[in-house]
Amino acid sequence: MGITIGMIGLSHPHSPAYLRTLDALASVEGVVACDADSELRERVAREHPKVRSSCAEPGELWERADVPVVLVALPTNRVPDTVISAARAGKHIFCEKPCARSAREMQPVLAALEAARVRFAVAYLWRANPAIRKMRELLGDGALGRLVAVDLRMVTTQVWMRDPSHWLFRREIAGGGILSWLGCHWLDLLRYLTGQEVAEVGAMVETRSGEAIDVEDVASVQLRLADGTLASLQAGYLLAFGRAGYQGARYDNRLVLWGTEGFLQHRVEGSEHIVALESRASRWRAAPRQVYRFTLPDIAAYGGAHGLEFFEDFLESAIDGKGSPLATETDALRVLEILDAAYRSAATGRIVPVDRAVPNA
Repeated sequence: MGITIGMIGLSHPHSPAYLRTLDALASVEGVVACDADSELRERVAREHPKVRSSCAEPGELWERADVPVVLVALPTNRVPDTVISAARAGKHIFCEKPCARSAREMQPVLAALEAARVRFAVAYLWRANPAIRKMRELLGDGALGRLVAVDLRMVTTQVWMRDPSHWLFRREIAGGGILSWLGCHWLDLLRYLTGQEVAEVGAMVETRSGEAIDVEDVASVQLRLADGTLASLQAGYLLAFGRAGYQGARYDNRLVLWGTEGFLQHRVEGSEHIVALESRASRWRAAPRQVYRFTLPDIAAYGGAHGLEFFEDFLESAIDGKGSPLATETDALRVLEILDAAYRSAATGRIVPVDRAVPNA
């Protein structure tokens, strides 16, 4: 018998895709749609057969013993208090990134989760992508020798295609712009792939779109990892062509790692994720150039096939107690600490250390 999940927030840019994820999950029997907008709740119920009931306020879910898990997809400024309340009600929580506007806002969330002993996952879905996992495996096997540098790029369609009046472009609600909304994925992957924490950050951010927004739409960030590896991240709403809206937007992404023994690159061609390796390390001397191809099935879920796998992993952890989610509350906090440092660096014009408020978390 499947479980019932409370879906909190139906107007978030990713809510339609999350609802398709819940539709696709065999382990999910039903959904309770939670949003203040009654017309939106009714429309979602018509379009998604697993939506069996609805409510206007999250508090109504806290009283329901038949809803052990909630998915939180709300404007960023509302997320921490909602997650804390959910934890106190004993709910396991899947949360849209970045979870808070700052690390300071995230710290009480960690305390509440620890006190309630519930499971929490942040939607850094790239961790479940088989190409990314292959890259992590190759790094761990020493294919690059000692890591020296990393190049990251997260570029997508321009602001005018994404509704400049949306709360995503209001600092008071979102906390930041392209860095916190999309750059966060690559900052998480930097930690995930390398196993290193970011020690120092130097950043420049600007608003160059000409739209009436008060968050950055382009950013250049330099990062020094704990072991001395240097990394760069270019992020921006820059592509002049693409589909309007948040679903199906175009991306120009880059992920390259260089080491003393070779380099490793990820790229996407259509539905195929490609990992290219050049290595002179001993295990690869007979075949120093390798290409690994991963064709993912077309699944109508947030993040596609690897997004579905990420959510399934979370449910196994939450309901069956198997292992830990692929990206936890500590991972969310670590990314927020890097984002805080980037914005602090941009404001001061200095390279700044990443403040880790919970060193041993």
